[in-house]
Amino acid sequence: MPRTILLTGANGQVGRMLRPLLLQHYGTLVLSDRDEIVELADGESFRAAQLGDADAVSEICAGVDAIIHLGGQPFEASWDIVNESNIQGCYNLFEAARHQGVKRVVFASSNHAIGMYSRHRRIGADSKVRPDSRY
Repeated sequence: MPRTILLTGANGQVGRMLRPLLLQHYGTLVLSDRDEIVELADGESFRAAQLGDADAVSEICAGVDAIIHLGGQPFEASWDIVNESNIQGCYNLFEAARHQGVKRVVFASSNHAIGMYSRHRRIGADSKVRPDSRY
C-alpha cells in the first residue's frame, strides 16, 4: 500500500540522492527544507519549514505516514544556529510527529557524534562517543 513519506532536509546531498528511490518505493513524498525545492517529480510536493519553528514543523508533519529526518544545520556553526536547527528542531519534529499521529520516524545521525577516531580504525557499538564539534 502506498504511503506518504515526509523527507526533511530534502534539498541536502543525501536527500537529493534518496528522493528517486523513496518515490519509486512509496509513491508519495512530501519534501521539506528551509530553501524551496522547485523541481518536483510526479508524486512529490514541497512544504517549507525552519526546524526551529514548532508551528511550521507541525504543519509539515500533517497527513504523513512516516518521516525520514535528514534536516538540520549540516556543518559547524554558532551555538545559536546549531541549537535551533539540530537540537530544538529535532525536538520540534518528534513532538509534531507525536501530535500528528505519525507512527514512524527515521532519524539519521552523523559521523560527527562519534567523530574523533581515525577513518581507518574500526569501531563498534560499545566505542565511546567522541563528538568532533557542536554539530
